Amino acid sequence: MDMGLWIGVGVALAAAAVLVILAPVLKRDQLRRQLDGRAPSGGLGSGLDAVWRPSAEDAHRDWEATVELPAPAPTPGDKGRMDDGRIVIEVPKDA
Repeated sequence: MDMGLWIGVGVALAAAAVLVILAPVLKRDQLRRQLDGRAPSGGLGSGLDAVWRPSAEDAHRDWEATVELPAPAPTPGDKGRMDDGRIVIEVPKDA
């Protein structure tokens, strides 16, 4: 075999070994960022849902819209929004 081929195989094996060693560290870091709310939790598979399963993507988007509850906008003359210098937002029970 040619020496360049052996070098290529060695580099490929070294890169694979480094990825196997670093995988738990990268996964732990991704999980920590997800729990802190600084990283998306979808991953590669969620991006493919829009292409291969558009109904699942639509269902996920609808679920996110129902989970996110917007705060009611204050109107002029609204009373009861401030309580000892703190803003109070009351959410109706039927929402």
